[in-house]
Amino acid sequence: MLLWAALGFSFATGVLALWVGTDEAWFVVWAHGAGGMAVILLVWSKLGVIRRGLGRRWPNVGLSLIAAAAAVAMIGAGLAHSIGLGNLGPFTALGWHIAFALALLPLVLVHLVTRPVRPRRGDLTRAAFLRAGALVVGAVAVKAVFEATLGAPRAATGSLRVSSPRPTVWLNDPTPQIDLASYTLRAGGTGHTLASLGSLPQHEITCALDCTSGWYATGTWRGVVVSDLLGPLPPGTRSLQVRSQTGYARRFDPAVAEAMLLATQLDGRPLPAGLGAPARLVVPGRRGFWWVKWVTAIEPSTEPAWWQVPFPV
Repeated sequence: MLLWAALGFSFATGVLALWVGTDEAWFVVWAHGAGGMAVILLVWSKLGVIRRGLGRRWPNVGLSLIAAAAAVAMIGAGLAHSIGLGNLGPFTALGWHIAFALALLPLVLVHLVTRPVRPRRGDLTRAAFLRAGALVVGAVAVKAVFEATLGAPRAATGSLRVSSPRPTVWLNDPTPQIDLASYTLRAGGTGHTLASLGSLPQHEITCALDCTSGWYATGTWRGVVVSDLLGPLPPGTRSLQVRSQTGYARRFDPAVAEAMLLATQLDGRPLPAGLGAPARLVVPGRRGFWWVKWVTAIEPSTEPAWWQVPFPV
C-alpha cells in the first residue's frame, strides 16, 4: 500500500510541478523528488517479493516486467536530470522522465485492476503509521543528501540553465511557414501587420523562459504590452484567448494583460522562426507552454480563463 501511495504522490506532484508558476514551484518540485526517493526505498525493500513472484509465474508477468522496466527508466531519467544531464539522445533527460511516467500510468492501472490491492485492517494500526512516518523522514533525508552531494544547480522549477532559448514545440506542433509580408494579427477586432506593431509603444522585459522539457534561459524580450494592444475591453470579458498559427491556444485572466508582452525581438534581434516569429507571447512567471508562439489572434472572450484543459493537446 505504501508503494502505491508513494507512486500516486510522485505522479500528482509531478503534474502539479508543470502547472504552477515558476515562483511557487520549488516546494512542489522538492516534494516530487522526495516522493521519488520514497519509491526507490520501497522498491529496494521489495526486491525479494518481486523475485519470489517471478518464480511463481504471476499472471500477466510480461506486463509487470514492462511496467518495471518503464519505472526503472523513469527513475533513471529523473536522476540523470537532477545531476545536470541535459540531453539523452533526441530528448532531454526530463523529457524522457515525463514520457516514461506517462507510459507507466496505464501499465500501473492494468496492474491494479488485475491484481487489486485491498485495504487491510493492519493498514490503520499504530505500527503502520510509524512505518509511513519513517518512510517520509527517510525519503526527505535521502533527497536532502542527494541534493547536497550530487544535485546540479537548478531553478525552482527544477530546470537546468542554458545560454539561450531553444526552438521547441508543444507535442506535435511544428514550426509553420509564415510569410512576414502578409502576416496579420487580430487583436480586439483590429488587424495589425508587423509594421503597425512596430509603430506602437515598445517595451522590454528581461525574464526567464522556463520550458517544461527541463531547461530555462534568461533573455530580454521586446514588443507590445498586450493591454496596450487591446485597449479597453468590452463588457463581459472574462478571459483573453491567445491563438497560434498552428491552432494552439491558451486563455488568460484579463488582469494579467498588463504583465504580458507580445514580443517580436529577443536580445535586440528579430525572433527566429523556431522561437515564435513573427510574434510570440511572453508571460513572466509562467511555464513555457503558456508562451504561445506564432501568435495570430488575441481576442476577448466571455469564457472564463479556467475553461481549458490544463495541458493542451
